[in-house]
Amino acid sequence: MIKNVCYGLCAIILLVMGCDQKKTYTISGTWENGKVVYLKKETREKQFQIIDSAVVKDNQFKMTGDIPQVEKYLLALEKNEQEILLDGEPIEVVATQMTNKNGDKIDAYKMAIQGSHEQKVFEMARGLSMSKSMVGLGGMFAMVQVKDDSVKLDSTYKAVEMMKRAVDERIKNFVDSNNNSLAITYVIGDFIAREYPFEDVERYYNNLTPEVKASYPGQLLKEKMTSLRSINVGGIAPDIDLMAPDGKHVKLSSLRGKYVLLDFWASWCGPCLAEVPNVKAVYEQYKDKGFEIYGVSLDNKKDAWVNAIEKHDLPWIHVSSLKGWECPVAKIYNVTGIPKMYLLDKEGRIVAMDLRGEALKEKVSSFFN
Repeated sequence: MIKNVCYGLCAIILLVMGCDQKKTYTISGTWENGKVVYLKKETREKQFQIIDSAVVKDNQFKMTGDIPQVEKYLLALEKNEQEILLDGEPIEVVATQMTNKNGDKIDAYKMAIQGSHEQKVFEMARGLSMSKSMVGLGGMFAMVQVKDDSVKLDSTYKAVEMMKRAVDERIKNFVDSNNNSLAITYVIGDFIAREYPFEDVERYYNNLTPEVKASYPGQLLKEKMTSLRSINVGGIAPDIDLMAPDGKHVKLSSLRGKYVLLDFWASWCGPCLAEVPNVKAVYEQYKDKGFEIYGVSLDNKKDAWVNAIEKHDLPWIHVSSLKGWECPVAKIYNVTGIPKMYLLDKEGRIVAMDLRGEALKEKVSSFFN
């Protein structure tokens, strides 16, 4: 029995080592009138290091080299960039110059990329991500068009929700059917974690095979899971130290001992402002009982931020980095859309997320009843 267990462990170790050992990549392709192709690696968020390059000759290019393990890279053709997964299998690229509606060529290229099964999984995930975005944007546009007709608005809303559920089901089936893929770890970490609740991220991670979990991409996903867990229900909210309108810094941790609504918003955010009456009603009812609101603005202009606070009479704590979507705190909290709200208990632990209207009122009321 012990011998069989040892053999099994050895087999897993060998498989893992096979996944993460040094790989030799080959990237070749066609780029009409192209100049230089670059291979880049992200060193920190939105900062890249050039790993390799190839000069295009007679519309052809090729680069080859070694990488320490299977990993995600960025292939750049001038301003046109696309993520690829290098796993030791050859990558073939065909760059086609795009045209405008008049048929005139423009300074943009469409990249068709072929490689291993892992690369195919990567490509398919990109398509599903675009489908979800298109359904979301299309649904918002459709509802705006009929916003003054309650009957049409209701039917449009139901149709949009049906399309969203269909896309979500396709994405779920896709991720579940590729739980033995290294590429799917990036899909979970970069896409699922951005668009879906943490419970979904955790379930997909738990369903990965042991070999994938132990791989380099699997370890990266595990680290991201640790960070995500701290900004979901049950985690201690990471501290925030940003500037208030008067120039003084206010820490989120300074509010320990109170129940806190951490609210990410912006002066230009319609849905945020639409929620103001509900938030204000809760604040007025419980502010003297140990409840506070800590608003983090994603504005990048101080005047717009301060004017919105005054115009809408928002009498709680406000802070901002004035860096818009580049706000470092928004990145820590994985904020990809606003309003984004967290309810914290007296110890700073997250007890609820994204409650609106009556649901928010009921939850805050439960703290004091």
